[in-house]
Amino acid sequence: MSGDTPSRILLVARETTLKDLLERLLLSRGFSVVDGGTGVDTVVLLGSAGPIDLVICERTGPGLDEVALFEEIRRHPDHGRVPILALPPANPECTVRALEAGVSDCLAKPFHPTEFMARVERLARPTAA
Repeated sequence: MSGDTPSRILLVARETTLKDLLERLLLSRGFSVVDGGTGVDTVVLLGSAGPIDLVICERTGPGLDEVALFEEIRRHPDHGRVPILALPPANPECTVRALEAGVSDCLAKPFHPTEFMARVERLARPTAA
């Protein structure tokens, strides 16, 4: 994205407290945040969301699990190459499943906000080659 246009982040988080915290962190660093709703909502939203620079997924709601959401995003014609940051529980099996489904990076919960923002910056605002 250009320097004047904030990077747009699609945030999918089921836990309201965490979602609010992540949104505040992202907004404070100049990102534009799009509420991804639940997993099913997210798939529908992708068709009308416009450009997205990063998808962050904590947990989806009922109807579509996180791995299925990652696979849907990877199949999407406009957003299939968008970086995905997964925020799985601290369980190696969850991390492996997310990576196998095509996420760009994983940060297991609980995590420190500084590490979260470093990963977001790396994925959403890559340096020009």
